Amino acid sequence: MTKTIMILTFISLFIVGCKNNNEQQIVIQEEKYSLISLDSDKVVFNKQESLLSNNHNKPYLLVFLSTWCDYCLGQAQHIANIQEEFGDKINIYGVFIDKDEKEEDLKKFVKNANTKFTWFYKGDILKLIDTYQIKTFPFILLSDKNGNLVMNYDGITPEEMIIFDIKKLL
Repeated sequence: MTKTIMILTFISLFIVGCKNNNEQQIVIQEEKYSLISLDSDKVVFNKQESLLSNNHNKPYLLVFLSTWCDYCLGQAQHIANIQEEFGDKINIYGVFIDKDEKEEDLKKFVKNANTKFTWFYKGDILKLIDTYQIKTFPFILLSDKNGNLVMNYDGITPEEMIIFDIKKLL
């Protein structure tokens, strides 16, 4: 039984496309990325300032999604569960990848996903996508409290896997 669980866990890591940071080195230079939220707040990403200017010394998830992606709504709902479980011990930020989406469609997506974290939809989103070499969606980055990339999740990812990784950082 235990052997079967271990084999299934090992196989699931390959199916969901989870990558360890050691396998793919992503170098962020001293560039700044400005993003604007649906609430019109502006946040500046900068590696020299712990990547997020208002992260408050906590681990964080940066979740890249789109309203046209069938899996993204489900993933957003799982991320909402993670936020509920960890509360203020972590920060979660959503990033909509389509600059042409209507703001009302984005707000409807947020409501349907039942998320309460900050969502960004304008700014240097394409630069972030290029920097992190994002090819598929949903795409999630987990960073430690100092802004160091710990893990990226490529494609739909079980919330238990993300929770496991977050617990290692707390």
